[in-house]
Amino acid sequence: MIATAARLTAATTPERLAAMGFRPDDAADVGRLVERVLTNEADLHRVSVLADRLIAQIGWFAEPAYELFDHDLARDEHYGAGTFPMLALLITADDVVDFHRSREIPDDVSWATLADLGQQVWVHRRTYGSFGLHTQGWMTVAWSGALYALGRLQFNLHSRTEHADWWLSTHIPETGPLTPELVDDSFRRAQAFFGRHFSDYEFAGFLCDSWLLDPQLTEALGPDTNMGRFQRRWHLNQPPRPGDGDALFFTFRRRGDVDLDALPQDTTLQRAIVGKLRSGGHWYCYQGSLGFDEVPPAPAGDGAAS
Repeated sequence: MIATAARLTAATTPERLAAMGFRPDDAADVGRLVERVLTNEADLHRVSVLADRLIAQIGWFAEPAYELFDHDLARDEHYGAGTFPMLALLITADDVVDFHRSREIPDDVSWATLADLGQQVWVHRRTYGSFGLHTQGWMTVAWSGALYALGRLQFNLHSRTEHADWWLSTHIPETGPLTPELVDDSFRRAQAFFGRHFSDYEFAGFLCDSWLLDPQLTEALGPDTNMGRFQRRWHLNQPPRPGDGDALFFTFRRRGDVDLDALPQDTTLQRAIVGKLRSGGHWYCYQGSLGFDEVPPAPAGDGAAS
């Protein structure tokens, strides 16, 4: 079992937490949490077990370990939701970076990718008004070594087991405008990056599973908006699934029963989401595919990141 106390001390310095994307208020809460956990052997053991499980799944891409934290060891109502998984993720970041280095992945890509942990802690605070982490299952994808932040988008190795093929699954973090130029750049980076660092895999193209692929969004916002252009890139290839919860969460950072009258209506997107639901309509998540050959080439003089 790993030396948990020493790892906790090293992994929660102000410099490391900043590199992991933690904002000052969240970093301060991590410091207070670690002070308490370091004095409790039972809590240290829980973090150790979770960390060992994370390390064991590094390099395993066939099926994301979303349920790795779905047991009693990961649950805690005293320190805050998801705090034991958060600490386990923090103290195993170097193990993930070591895996990245074994595939000659640059450190700047590694830390940009792992900084999503701090982003997700911030998302939790915005959603629930408190310190914690409720997207720990999602974080296991990055901690497996499958996911990378490459410009505006994130990509992970994804196997559609029913077809026995590999794809680059595409994700849209909340980091700014979704302009066509930035999206094209990320797609080109992804092709170069995975072609170089995961040359032992053959990829069929890009996949995306998101409420942003709902054609109703293009109808509401217009085909020439950033989101409309993003949606229209994809070839929709599966029946949709309900997406009201996704639309509300990613637009307003709300979970569960949501009072539509209490939601802000400052943007066209916000008004479109609420207007559809108020009228009795629904939003849907679609899966779409995109071929590598459908990505525009880089402008003359530009190069793809590796």
